[in-house]
Amino acid sequence: MASWSRPAPAGPQTRVARVASRVSTIELLFDLVFVFTMSRVAEIVVHRPDAAGVAQGALVLALVWWMYDAFAWLTNQAAPDSTGYRIALIGAMAAFLVMSLAIPDAFGSTGVLFGVSYIVVAVIHAALFIALGGAAAGRRMIVVGTSNVLVGVLLVVSGFVEGPLDWVLFTVPLLLFLASALLSARGGFDPGASHMVERHGLLMIIAFGESIVSVGVGATEHEIGASLLVGTVLAVALVSALWWCYFDGDDTRAEARMNAVAPARRTGVALLAFYLEHLAMIFGLLLLAAGLHGLFVDPFAPLEPADAWLIGGGVALYLAGDAAYRGTLDLGPVATRLVAAPLAAATAWVGIAVAGAWQPAALLAVVVAVLVVENARRSPALPRRSDAPA
Repeated sequence: MASWSRPAPAGPQTRVARVASRVSTIELLFDLVFVFTMSRVAEIVVHRPDAAGVAQGALVLALVWWMYDAFAWLTNQAAPDSTGYRIALIGAMAAFLVMSLAIPDAFGSTGVLFGVSYIVVAVIHAALFIALGGAAAGRRMIVVGTSNVLVGVLLVVSGFVEGPLDWVLFTVPLLLFLASALLSARGGFDPGASHMVERHGLLMIIAFGESIVSVGVGATEHEIGASLLVGTVLAVALVSALWWCYFDGDDTRAEARMNAVAPARRTGVALLAFYLEHLAMIFGLLLLAAGLHGLFVDPFAPLEPADAWLIGGGVALYLAGDAAYRGTLDLGPVATRLVAAPLAAATAWVGIAVAGAWQPAALLAVVVAVLVVENARRSPALPRRSDAPA
């Protein structure tokens, strides 16, 4: 019979055993829904590539990412090793999928469905955390979980209104998230470093994958020719360079840095690094994916301004978020990435004034230059993965 009860009060050894050390296969299955979620958020921006569309996409992603990340924290605190736990995660996965179906018109006709599915996800998460996450975390989750359900209620109400009030009802939850984060940072959680870093690295792989899928989808809609092949290769090379920025040893160093953070500060650091700064990186990749949809109409013709700014702005946001993440965990130099971010945004003029294919080429040059400079200046105290002790 599956066990749903709260773990008995225990000492440090039992507490360590309850925290997941590595990502489980059911978590990988759970995260596959995030692939679909990203594509649905990208649809908002693709169909409305203006400031309002980008803002809608940002709000929706921030709301959904809060709960996705909440489940990463749940499985960090209690490994999904019982039948009942796994069934509940599958139920939450189904609710997330329904929520994703409602995303493109969450500000309109599917707003109620979006809000109801959000409530279901929040209830499942809170119930599991209170039952399995430990006494201190469970007490915090009573308040945080109630706040998350209230967010869902606000989203349901937004489904019945239109205009400025709709925007208010989608923005107020961000204040509730801030209050929840400040409460959580006071203690009650003790995130396990290896699981936290690995799980978010896998979610970043999904975000990179969405960009690659956008390249493929955009390319298949047009006749194969030399210009299409050049544009495809350049786009894939750019996404690969951005992947390199994240996985060039930062994942190994992040685990060590998280382990070195004092327990009293670890929750606050994890919220900043893995919710907020990863949100910025993921949204940057999503904007890039949305902009790449327009690249393949004619890679050697000037881009539509909206697509060019999505591509340049997406890479700029990714680099800025990555620099902030590096700074929070002291993973390495951040100045080069902060300098590269506005340069990346400025490449929009290349795509608009010259040709679409030249913009990913210019962005690739910027990102490669960052990697070359940083590797040349790498400190011996920050080893590569291959240099790390076994």
